Amino acid sequence: MYDCFPSLADAGGVGATASHAAAVPATHVYAGKTLEERITGRFYTPGIVADDLARRMLDTFERRSSIPDTISISDPFCGDGRLIAAVIMESARRSRFENVKWFVHLADVDGQALHVARTLVRDLATSLDLAVTFRIECGDSFLDYTGHDVDLIITNPPWELLKPDTREVVSLTPLAADAYRLRLRQMSDRLDQKYPEARGDGAWGGWGTNLARCGWYLSLDSLSREGILGIILPATIMGDQSSLPMRRSVFGRADLIDLAAFPSEARLFDRVDQPVVAATFANGKDARRETATLRPHLADGTLGDTHPLDMSEGALARRDFAIPVGFGLGCDAILSTLAQHSFVRSLEGAGSRDLWLGRELDETRIIEKVRTGSAFPFVKGRMIARHGVVETPDRSVHRHLAVGLHSIAHERVVWRDVARASQERRMIGTIIPKGWVAGNSLHVACYRDGDPVRTRSLHGLLSSFAFEFQVRARSTTGHMSLGIIRAAAIPELTSVGHTRLAKLVDRVLNGERGALDMLEVRVAKLFGLDRNAFSTLLDQFVKTPSDRKDALLSPKLW
Repeated sequence: MYDCFPSLADAGGVGATASHAAAVPATHVYAGKTLEERITGRFYTPGIVADDLARRMLDTFERRSSIPDTISISDPFCGDGRLIAAVIMESARRSRFENVKWFVHLADVDGQALHVARTLVRDLATSLDLAVTFRIECGDSFLDYTGHDVDLIITNPPWELLKPDTREVVSLTPLAADAYRLRLRQMSDRLDQKYPEARGDGAWGGWGTNLARCGWYLSLDSLSREGILGIILPATIMGDQSSLPMRRSVFGRADLIDLAAFPSEARLFDRVDQPVVAATFANGKDARRETATLRPHLADGTLGDTHPLDMSEGALARRDFAIPVGFGLGCDAILSTLAQHSFVRSLEGAGSRDLWLGRELDETRIIEKVRTGSAFPFVKGRMIARHGVVETPDRSVHRHLAVGLHSIAHERVVWRDVARASQERRMIGTIIPKGWVAGNSLHVACYRDGDPVRTRSLHGLLSSFAFEFQVRARSTTGHMSLGIIRAAAIPELTSVGHTRLAKLVDRVLNGERGALDMLEVRVAKLFGLDRNAFSTLLDQFVKTPSDRKDALLSPKLW
């Protein structure tokens, strides 16, 4: 089965921007999509996802003590209706649904799609000899959806961010572009008011509205007391820092029953290259379930090994309510051990000995910000390697830009922002000298007092397998975001502990043979890992050569 995967226009009021799309040449393409496609939405959920989600929803619904005579089912963003069709088709295979009457609520901003959806479901019901009553609702579901006390909601909400992209408006007139931006801003403000928990954590100026989070909240809020939600979402929502308030809210009011995860390599959606999850939730927390089932799929769509997920309150809090959907599967016990320490963000503050995290120089139009010289050497991501610099800076940042950066007065820990999941290691960083200026392709961490011992100790912790394991378990993009770094844990050390670790880091930075393995094992022990747990952790780093793993597990180091 297939269901329309809507984009901006299918977000109801956002569809008002479709008039602007009509002014854009059909040939104007970026990221493989025309602006019209991004705004009006023409992406489809493949049958492997729809049918599987329908089965999981009905499996959960059948656990009820009784099946009602009439079941209400809705999709607030129904597109051509094929997600609901998948549920009805699956119900026809189950004896407990044999005499059920269906109340089908179809909602979408696209009237033509609604007609297609109603026809599809009606014809399917006729062929199966099922009794179906319809309610058709054409309008902005985010603002006007009337579903309430629904037994089953299955949906694939829009995934776009309500934030204009310069590439989207390049072919618009200045007047049309301004109107387009204004409408997005107005809609963003309205959705932030209606769904405050769906607003991105740390969003600036109202421009953090993620339609997937809004659709998730709307759907869950529309369920009956024992209702079941099946929803398709970008996998990033399960781990990114901006979705933390939303995850905390959802996991506090509903039970995650099943989570099917699909890697970006599966290419589920035409021209959409990102990992996907299909989640089944049971509304209410009367009898809290403390485990869920995670079912990762392979690139060809086949099911891999299933894993239990610890959904207890304590486990959720320790991992910032994140769900590892790719890296770190089946390693909940290790993640829990690592998470017993303090989050990096707890070290931040305005005090002289507190940690500062951020970025230094925007690299936009960088040619205007640098000159020949070495007064304030400019360093960017590609110049940094693990524990070293691969390209010495040959440009200097203009003095008036550099002097305003408090952080350059000290040595700092830096690491690349862009690091792909396909790389052997993703925390690619080192320590840079004072006076150097880091472009925003590098993240920066330093203690406000510039303590060189704690700076080296910090680098040893952040560059370790144990730390990167936490980051990779949450990261589903090619960026090493500060939010995810802040949400990872590191051990609290005594002055003696910092000093010992700093000396070992110095040996690594100086290229001493064997020092790096000693550092990795030292940090693993500080995190509370034994040799067996560290071995399991290393197994997740599939690109790390086996001889390197053997060296790290040498009994001499333990």
